[in-house]
Amino acid sequence: MSETTPRRRGRPARGAAAAEDARARIVRAARELFVQLGYQGVSMRAVAERAGCSAGALYTAFPNKRALLRHIWELAFAELLERLKAEAGHAADPLDRLRALLLAQVSFWRANPDHFRAIFLIEDEVSAPEETYFVESSAAADQIMALILEAIGSAQSAGALRPGPPAELLEVFFAGLHGVASLLITVPEFPWSDGESLPARTIDILLRGAAA
Repeated sequence: MSETTPRRRGRPARGAAAAEDARARIVRAARELFVQLGYQGVSMRAVAERAGCSAGALYTAFPNKRALLRHIWELAFAELLERLKAEAGHAADPLDRLRALLLAQVSFWRANPDHFRAIFLIEDEVSAPEETYFVESSAAADQIMALILEAIGSAQSAGALRPGPPAELLEVFFAGLHGVASLLITVPEFPWSDGESLPARTIDILLRGAAA
């Protein structure tokens, strides 16, 4: 009986790798265009041209421009989530841990200004009653909020923050951090007295205001 020649399995792997590479190029091209031209100023054709792929390949990866934009948002928040998870284990004291998490958020956006612009300078939209806003459906954003809420609750339990709904403090912290990140990213020419320390100083003031 003759032996059967084993089937080669390399081609599917190469095909999957090529598809993943094309997807990454699409995401990178779309993010650049959204930042440069705004969401409304970008067409799917322009994304395909910038990414160096066919329109068919683009629509296979993403059915429409809104799906592509939300994928970019989810990737950014997933990256931020991993950064925060790593930061969470560095401080044993609950208040120090919360402070580190808040500071890590601003540091992340400053290190990735195009992520910030693509997310916070483009308004989310829904076009049908069954659709949801990104903040209502993002797994990464939900986990980030849960992580910060847990840190706030721990600081409250330790007596470092005043009692009350953690979600209310979360809103205040996020509003303050977003403002700092936005100003440092979009108005870098402003004559800040010390722009590098501004995030830490802002967080310290917010935490003192929320102290027990």
